Amino acid sequence: MNNQGYRFARLLWLYGEIVSKGAITFQQISESWANSSLNRTGSPLSHKTFENHRKDVEDLFGINIECNRADNTYYVLSQPNFAKAACDMLNGALLFNNLRYNPQIRDHVYPEQKYNEDTSKLFKVTEAILESRELRLRYRHNYDCNRERDYQIKPIAIKQFRNRWYIIGELKDNSTYSFPLDRVMSIEKGDIIKSSKLDVEELFADSFGIIRDESVKSEEILIKVEREQSNYFKSLPLHSSQRVVSDMPEYVIFRLRLAPTYDFIMELLSHGDKIEVLEPRSLRDTMISKIREMTKIYNS
Repeated sequence: MNNQGYRFARLLWLYGEIVSKGAITFQQISESWANSSLNRTGSPLSHKTFENHRKDVEDLFGINIECNRADNTYYVLSQPNFAKAACDMLNGALLFNNLRYNPQIRDHVYPEQKYNEDTSKLFKVTEAILESRELRLRYRHNYDCNRERDYQIKPIAIKQFRNRWYIIGELKDNSTYSFPLDRVMSIEKGDIIKSSKLDVEELFADSFGIIRDESVKSEEILIKVEREQSNYFKSLPLHSSQRVVSDMPEYVIFRLRLAPTYDFIMELLSHGDKIEVLEPRSLRDTMISKIREMTKIYNS
């Protein structure tokens, strides 16, 4: 491995040590380094080298390693939303780093087998946004090779949902569409255009995931969740608007405000009898209808 790759691996190691162990002293970091498979000499980490690495982590990853002067421990500073996403990506790189230098654990790690997206597509989108250029896409609807169509779009952003990347684009009629990257057959940069002024956070503020349907309006939703399952929803909220309105021994009632589009309904159904929609009545009726349709299939 060249020096640049080795340096990157060391920075990932330092980030991983601190983020995984929380408040940690320099002495503890130095002792961990002495036993690390990355340590080519077996010598402890000097304080000067640590401070250089600490600064490099900030410069390269945009993540601050702070020192609590009260007990001289180091910790990763809580990050805003964008940096949190960067941390998620870094955690993936950190896992790869551990597998690369600790081959004995490879048989114990099983990442999700998923479509290997073409990274060059993501770079082309970000380049087009930076250069204020349109994108020309060849897009396949519903994975059907007979339903391919060409689009010229104004790229707004790339958005990830459930480990899948989407290109958020503005069409000629000023509407927006979310193109799953794995269904984009080809992508090329086009002419220089006026940049979009759309706010992506605002655009998806009322969305559960990636689907936006102008005919489905945002409304207040109450769901009743079985006590054990409610812990899952507390740790991984369905939406940023989610709040607990009643916390009982047998169940918890959550309030959300969003547009109950198809993907949200499918998410609720995936939890089976652990969830009951209380309000609005229209969504409750939709759930009942879907459940009856499913029942008919298994009773036929």
